[in-house]
Amino acid sequence: MKLLLAAAAVVVAACDTGGGVMREIERAEKAAAESAQQTGAGSQAFLDQVRAQPGVEARPSGLLLEVRGRGRNQALARPSEAASVLVHYEGKLADGSVFDSSFARGEPAEFPLAGVVAGFSEAIQQMRPGDEVVATFPMELGYGPEGRPPAIPPAAALQFRILLLAFQEPGGQVVTAPQ
Repeated sequence: MKLLLAAAAVVVAACDTGGGVMREIERAEKAAAESAQQTGAGSQAFLDQVRAQPGVEARPSGLLLEVRGRGRNQALARPSEAASVLVHYEGKLADGSVFDSSFARGEPAEFPLAGVVAGFSEAIQQMRPGDEVVATFPMELGYGPEGRPPAIPPAAALQFRILLLAFQEPGGQVVTAPQ
C-alpha cells in the first residue's frame, strides 16, 4: 500500500497540476511561431529584392533564376527529375550567411535530384552541364515552415549558387560539360 501511495505521489508531481510544464511548452511554441513569422517577413523582402534585379527570371513555381554563365555546349540535354547530378553549390540564407558549400569543401556533391528540396531540383532541371545559376526560392520550395534547425530557420527563403558539372539519367550515360 505504501508503494502504491508513493507511486501516486510521483504521478501527481509529474503531472504538475500547477501548469508549469504546459506554460513552458506554450511559451516555446509561441516563441517558435514568432521567430518563423519574423524570418518569413525578412524572406519575403529578400525575394522581392532579388525579383527586382535585372536578368532574374521568375518562374511560375516561385523560383527566381539568374543565369551567371552558360556551358560551352548548349546542345547538351538538361537533366530530368530522375537524374543524378554532380554539382558545385553554395547555399545562403536571406541575410547572406552561408549554411553549406561544396565550393568551400573543394569537392563537388553528387546526389539524385529526387532527393533534394523542390527549388534546388527545379533550378538544376533548367541547366545544361557547364551552366552556372543563382537560384532563389521561397520556403515552399525549400524546407517549409519547419526549416532545418539549427542551420536553416523556419520559413526561410534560400539562395543557391549552382554549377552543374555532369548528370546521369537512370540507366543512361553520363553527360558532362565540355572541357
